[in-house]
Amino acid sequence: MVFLIGGANSAADTGYDIENSLRIEKGDSAYLSDALSSPNTDIFTLSMWLKIVYNDANTTFCEIGKTLTGEAGSNTTFNPHIGYGRIAFNAYDGVANAYRIRWGAPGSFRYRDSAAWYHVVARMDSSQAVAASRARFYINGEDISSKLTHTTDPDQNDDYFNATGSSIYFGGANIGGGGYWDGYMADVAYIDGTSYAPGTFAETDEDSGIWKPKDFKDDVTWGTNGIFLEFKQSGTGTNASGLGADTSGNDNHMAVTNLAATDQTTDTPTNNFAILNQFMTGRGSTLTEGNLKVSGESDNNYDVATFGSDMKWYYEWKVDENYDGSGGGIRLGAIHEDELATNDNFSNFANATAKFYTNSNDGKTQDGAGTNVTTGLTRATTNDIIMCACDGAGAKIWWGVNGTWLDYGSGTGDPAAGSNAATWTTAMKAGIWFPATVYSGTAAAGTLNLGNPPNAISSSQADDAGYGNFEYDVPAGFYALCTKNLAEYG
Repeated sequence: MVFLIGGANSAADTGYDIENSLRIEKGDSAYLSDALSSPNTDIFTLSMWLKIVYNDANTTFCEIGKTLTGEAGSNTTFNPHIGYGRIAFNAYDGVANAYRIRWGAPGSFRYRDSAAWYHVVARMDSSQAVAASRARFYINGEDISSKLTHTTDPDQNDDYFNATGSSIYFGGANIGGGGYWDGYMADVAYIDGTSYAPGTFAETDEDSGIWKPKDFKDDVTWGTNGIFLEFKQSGTGTNASGLGADTSGNDNHMAVTNLAATDQTTDTPTNNFAILNQFMTGRGSTLTEGNLKVSGESDNNYDVATFGSDMKWYYEWKVDENYDGSGGGIRLGAIHEDELATNDNFSNFANATAKFYTNSNDGKTQDGAGTNVTTGLTRATTNDIIMCACDGAGAKIWWGVNGTWLDYGSGTGDPAAGSNAATWTTAMKAGIWFPATVYSGTAAAGTLNLGNPPNAISSSQADDAGYGNFEYDVPAGFYALCTKNLAEYG
């Protein structure tokens, strides 16, 4: 059984696999860019899949246009963005100092589910005689245009941006402001000169009702400036080996700014991986790097993954910055679904929370009743990697450090064999368990690897199904928390 916080929209087999996505951390001011050559300024289409992490300000996922000098306004842009979960689409003409489009979601209309991938389509065609057909916007195939507040509507044959000298950006607002993107993007398409409906790019699954991607690359007319980003390469050059490689056939390869090979991931709309959920109660931390890096968590508050399951799952935790050697130290672990439903403190249920716990002297495990079991190891420190294997249905959990499973007095732990698991005062509760982090001290920081780490991995170990990228061998029968594994084993 699987339990998702929010609604992951990729649990079904789609028949078409998106292999890679791009993870963008807004604090890095990262983006892709390409100069346009006489683009069509009133007919074009944008289609992309987005996975949103915490956004407490405007985060721009695409921008088309340029800066201006000596005009009434400082720029000319088409700028779709999300802020506080509210999506908006603006087109501003700085020459006339006027908006051509200014549409935004009302306060009660928000997209901020970090467990889900959203498909966003902007279908632009100002040549249309019917005003309602000149700008249409879709989320997961649904036309949301009428749900947006129309501050300014386009006139017929309006230009949405100025053609001469314009560029296109994915991941950052480099012209009109509005902040850098924070999250993931996949199957990113800019089509120059044609307006396409969302059914061109995706369709409803007959069995599940899920809106799913489909193969469209050979079914559209890309136009001179058309770009298709599949993120199949991980280089940083402006070429076919770069993160911004254009696979539309146009070779409009995008320049890469402040991105690295580790920003290429396999977390996609067709195999959605767990990350940490920014909207759970009990949080006290700062999440970065696609909601996988944690800093400043307070004692017994916690961050929990977007997916949980009673299948056998595995994760790793890299200690990036160690705590100061006093107090609670490093705590990370797992939490039962019942604890999530009833309490926001990680330590109140003896059989529903599990912690790997290191203080100033040693390493130990701790159940929810606060009972410690010393492992005989010295405390984990900077660059150590802590391993966790959890069997929710079997009510067992194992901990390890740097490739070695711990001994709790009956022999070295062996998750694959199901033997020598961590000991408990009260028996561990069977059921659905979630990865969780409980990390004390504002100076401490760590990175959670649920299969798509934002840090470099030297050995690159996958689970038995071929999914995930881990530093150490995944025990036989244990799997990364992703929707393909959940559909098969969860």
